[in-house]
Amino acid sequence: MHKKLYPLISLGLLSFLITIDLFAFSNGKVNTRLVDDYTTQVTFFAGFQIGSCIEFVAVSPIDTGSSGNYEISISYVRGNVAAAGTFLASISHYNPNLWREVGRVNSNGYAGAGSDGHNFAIDCNTDRFNPRFRIRAIRTLGIATDPLTVHIKIRSINQNGSWTTLNVTGSDLTVNKLLPMTNDWSLYVGNSHDPAGAEIAIKALGNGNVGVGTAIPNAKLAVNGNIRAKEIKVETANWPDYVFAEDYQLPTLQQTEKHIKEKGHLPGIPSAEEVKSDGVDLGEMNAKLLQKLEEVTLHLIKQEKELLKLKKELNSLKKDK
Repeated sequence: MHKKLYPLISLGLLSFLITIDLFAFSNGKVNTRLVDDYTTQVTFFAGFQIGSCIEFVAVSPIDTGSSGNYEISISYVRGNVAAAGTFLASISHYNPNLWREVGRVNSNGYAGAGSDGHNFAIDCNTDRFNPRFRIRAIRTLGIATDPLTVHIKIRSINQNGSWTTLNVTGSDLTVNKLLPMTNDWSLYVGNSHDPAGAEIAIKALGNGNVGVGTAIPNAKLAVNGNIRAKEIKVETANWPDYVFAEDYQLPTLQQTEKHIKEKGHLPGIPSAEEVKSDGVDLGEMNAKLLQKLEEVTLHLIKQEKELLKLKKELNSLKKDK
């Protein structure tokens, strides 16, 4: 190759590299490589108390903080006991400057301690100017005279701009709110080879309503379909023992008959149209049915007493003959 071509080739390569670099700029900002994982460890000194906490990292979700989605895993050992857990935190745009407890999605607690086998919770302060995480003691299990080192790993599910290591210690017994893990959640199930697509299996809304087979649950649990269970326990108040109180106004059979003729159903019991449109509350309906059964029982007892009285009078008349 001719020597005069070398500068031209070099200049062309330089121009190509500059062009590549220019693509790394967006709106005047350099598009640097983002690090999605962060690992650290913190140590709680021997004798730490419930409420003791350590802020360990500040985060920087891209897109004005609206994209924050973090998975935080911790593990630790103290004496002959060990535990671990994984938490899921969501930070969106313009969140409040408030510490809230992060939801745990996996629990490897102390053996034999069940769901209480954890010493620590993860808190998140979603301050839009300074979002950050801390670890807070909720129990003090293990050998109290030993310090406790917690190993921490955070995975940014979305892109995170930077991690800022912190080591701020303190104590906080005021946390009483939970950080929302999501605004809504859906589970679609089906055969991935079927072009008809999937069906909605479970839907959870921000108000806490959960739907099975429905995307618009209008109750804490709304099921669009049949329910099969070995046992169902319903808690209800105002159980109708009051029917047996001396001051209870027992409706007469004539009053009940009149209501049936006019309304077509028992007093206090919803009509077929109401049940069709609104459904029934199992606890409330069982209480109403028991109330009617107790009223019928009282009528039967009253009628039996009257029959016994008539029998005595009849026997008395027979003896007088």
